[in-house]
Amino acid sequence: MSAGHIVLAIALSSFLWPCVAQSQTSAPSQASIEQEVLKVEAERDEAMRKADMPVLSRIYADNVIIVNTRGRALTKEQRLADFQSGDLKFLSFDQGDYSFHVYGDTVILNGRANSVVQFHGKVNRIPRKFTLTYMKLNGEWRLVAQNETLMDQPQ
Repeated sequence: MSAGHIVLAIALSSFLWPCVAQSQTSAPSQASIEQEVLKVEAERDEAMRKADMPVLSRIYADNVIIVNTRGRALTKEQRLADFQSGDLKFLSFDQGDYSFHVYGDTVILNGRANSVVQFHGKVNRIPRKFTLTYMKLNGEWRLVAQNETLMDQPQ
């Protein structure tokens, strides 16, 4: 390798290194992504308690699919209609035991809910496990899928 090539290689590496370093440091960490999603989830939880349609409409992706504990698949419009009509009410709210799986701009959030829910006049006190899928769309975390399953009750 000639001296000219070495100088060119050094010049290029010193020019490119800040670009590489910046791209590596600008990617959010898994912990920061988890915190971002938890913030949106807390907003959604509060909006569900208050039946806050604008917030729920912003968080639910337009093509969200929600599978409730009865196995019924609901669209965004159906879920919002349940809140707006009062057919879905949270009488108490408690969820936690979160675990995260981060795949770039997609986050799978698993957890447990002990909330007491009234759905079409029937009260459900049975704890549930849930899986939420959030995707970052146009720079904002949106809920694109939700699935809930009743937990076994001790006999």
